[in-house]
Amino acid sequence: MANIFRAARESMAGKLKRHRNKPFLEAMMAATALLALADEEIVLTERLALDFILENVSELKLFDVHQAVNLFRDWGKAIEEDYWAAKEQALKAVAKFSGDEEKASLLVRACILIAKADGDFNEPEQKVIDELCRVLCLESSAVCHFEPVEG
Repeated sequence: MANIFRAARESMAGKLKRHRNKPFLEAMMAATALLALADEEIVLTERLALDFILENVSELKLFDVHQAVNLFRDWGKAIEEDYWAAKEQALKAVAKFSGDEEKASLLVRACILIAKADGDFNEPEQKVIDELCRVLCLESSAVCHFEPVEG
């Protein structure tokens, strides 16, 4: 009987963690899709960088990788179809973490990893990073020196 209650409690705890971290997953997939499409196409190295992020950020490990990738794909499709409206929605999702320096910094560092994945951290990508930093109330020069994206 105790095992049933323990299993139920663990299941509820996992669901609660996923529920609490769902806005972060949404913000991360929105920000990374916005960044990946800054130069108008998502290349393989950027997708591989996204996979690395999903495997190494503890707040994202709670989610099924396929769910996260589908969310990234949905954001990408929305950005391609209506850039300005999708960008506004993506920045709203990201702005929810402007008071959380740890998660805000993690969002930007993940985007920097995506930007540098193809070896070309170009001007459109830098503009997206700067805008994310502005929305998150971070100094882009202070965040840009970070490389690792381990949560």
